[in-house]
Amino acid sequence: MIIMLRGKALVAILVILLLTPSVVGHGANSYTFIMRNQSIQPSEAQVLDNSTIIFYNVASDERTILIDKNRNGADGVQCVAEPFNSSSNSDECRIWLEPGGWEEGIYEVSIISNGTIWNTLSLTISLDNHTEISGFDLAGPSGYSFNEKEVETSEDTNVYEIGILALILIGAFWPKGRSNENE
Repeated sequence: MIIMLRGKALVAILVILLLTPSVVGHGANSYTFIMRNQSIQPSEAQVLDNSTIIFYNVASDERTILIDKNRNGADGVQCVAEPFNSSSNSDECRIWLEPGGWEEGIYEVSIISNGTIWNTLSLTISLDNHTEISGFDLAGPSGYSFNEKEVETSEDTNVYEIGILALILIGAFWPKGRSNENE
């Protein structure tokens, strides 16, 4: 009898573990550019929003990074990387591509040195969209889409999953016919 109850408890725990939603995701990425005396490497990049682009200045000149974030002709992002200094991080420039703050597309990044354009690079930003396909997809609720203005959620999927879990647990613990031990 005790072994049977332990077996049912083990089955119930396994079912609960199988039906609990799992999380699928990723952290923010970083993309690095190295500004040398005569060149920048790489000269173009494709990144997702919510990433950080980092410019390391290994030259002896100050470099200013300019990006027209809103595409209105004015530099919306400006970041200064001082001349190379191994004892601090003042020679690097970090720009976070905040979700919802950038449109998908190609941006020209201008790098200024000694008051003139030293170099430019092409930065392609893609939106980090997560769109689910099926209603029983364990990566997220149905209708979920990251970075969209409206997020549809479906309560039906959660109710369905809870109903299945309840039926399995009831079946596992439903009292079976009792045997008469006195016979």
